[in-house]
Amino acid sequence: MRRLPLLVAAVVTLLPVTLLSTTSSASAATGKLTVKTYDRAGATFRTKVQIINLATNESWTVSSFTAKALPKGKYAVITDIWNTKDNTDTLGGSIVTVPAGSVSATIDARNGRSVTMNLDKSPGTGYTQTVRAAICTVDNGAPIKIDAWNSPGRLFVISNSSTNLRFAYSSIWQSEDGKDTYMVAHGPSAKVPAGVRGTVRTASLGTVTAWARRGPAGSDQTSISFQEDNDCHAGYGAGVFNGQTPGSAKVHANAGKWILDADWYAAESNGNTASIGGDTRNLTVAAGKSYARTFFASAWGPGYHVPELTGSSLTFDTDSMFRDPGNSGSMMEASELSRVILTDSRNKVLKSQWRQSWGDHGDPFFTARIPARDWYTLQINARRYRPGITYPADMLSTSAQLTFKMRLDPKAKPRLTDVLLPRLTPSGLNLRNEAKAGGTTTVRIDTERRTWDTDLAVGKVTPRSVSLLASFDQGKTWKPMPVKKSGTAWVGTVTNRGAGTIWLRSRVTSTTGAYAQVTIARAYAVA
Repeated sequence: MRRLPLLVAAVVTLLPVTLLSTTSSASAATGKLTVKTYDRAGATFRTKVQIINLATNESWTVSSFTAKALPKGKYAVITDIWNTKDNTDTLGGSIVTVPAGSVSATIDARNGRSVTMNLDKSPGTGYTQTVRAAICTVDNGAPIKIDAWNSPGRLFVISNSSTNLRFAYSSIWQSEDGKDTYMVAHGPSAKVPAGVRGTVRTASLGTVTAWARRGPAGSDQTSISFQEDNDCHAGYGAGVFNGQTPGSAKVHANAGKWILDADWYAAESNGNTASIGGDTRNLTVAAGKSYARTFFASAWGPGYHVPELTGSSLTFDTDSMFRDPGNSGSMMEASELSRVILTDSRNKVLKSQWRQSWGDHGDPFFTARIPARDWYTLQINARRYRPGITYPADMLSTSAQLTFKMRLDPKAKPRLTDVLLPRLTPSGLNLRNEAKAGGTTTVRIDTERRTWDTDLAVGKVTPRSVSLLASFDQGKTWKPMPVKKSGTAWVGTVTNRGAGTIWLRSRVTSTTGAYAQVTIARAYAVA
């Protein structure tokens, strides 16, 4: 079967192993291991094998039939006998104890048994099936694996009963346009079985629909993948969407934990392609249930971070000025430039600095000294910025402003500042993040106040008031919108006018008088 460049086709085939050893000095610190590999016809087959020290997780990639000097100890050997003559992969794994001498292990692909999976009902015409398998070592931090994929009837695995090895397998059926996918995965399980054979009921699968909207991302080109949520699986999942937004894809998957990953990319002026952002969504699928996940939903704006105070040092991370409100924690686009200004109660500028975050360039952190207990204002003016690329002409969330007013005391214990960050989510928008002209749009206002630093005191902040304003003339004038409490959040209602874009501004003021105010340019569109 033709190999696809997106998937790693290297899985080790480790054998019911024949060990031959000769001992020299019992006091020698090292021994030698030679791995002999044979194809499914029994012919000598030279390939690469991985050798992993089970005590240290150190690994080596060596050629079969070549002696490798190793410290005495217990090792896993894994390899994929990928034979281009018959287009087969045979995976195997073995555990070998290397003495103070020489030892050899034989991996024979003739001992491999087929990995086969079927659906009880055909998904339809035009679907292509692949089967995958992986053998992984057992390690709490970074298991080492070797994996392979192939067409049905051409992937084999050699059994091994050692609990130092784990095994996972999957099968994918995908439509010709790639937008409808069936994916069934199992494992990882202890030990390596003598092949796999089974039939899956399509009625036992859940359905996940991934929506890729158009608008706030810095590119209209994206790819979405679907994969197992564990540390031992074959390949990189299934690519379920690749192209221009907006669009959607559907995945039918067995019950379990899964990951949806979106990555977007843009052409650079030098002819290269740059990856500029990524978003990961974790989900648990249950049999017969349906789920939907939306990427690139408006309105991208400041998320997650609020200023932190440690002694007289105030810090703020500007790399979160454009976050998807549906997933502010693990979503990021490295594409922004910010001007940060700190002033005191007398409007004296204590520090003004440009910060940037794009690709591997720039430092997004702003740090300033707080001289005394006082009221301070920290303002961040951010815009989308990445040299060498051209943003889509219809891009939303082109700039954002964030203003914090806080009472700070450099003698207080390290803590998060007493502000609540408003997050704005307009609902009822279409795949282009558009609302209907003349209609109304509900804007949900949540609050965030988080940190990665577990040593900081968090404390409780209680909101006193929440406001929402909208601009219909690109921020020149602002109109207040009605807001009401709804559960743990607030809801504002915007009455849309003619075609164009809506700018949004929200302020959350706490009972202490401190506040955070967010302004998002081109928050969503009206058509």
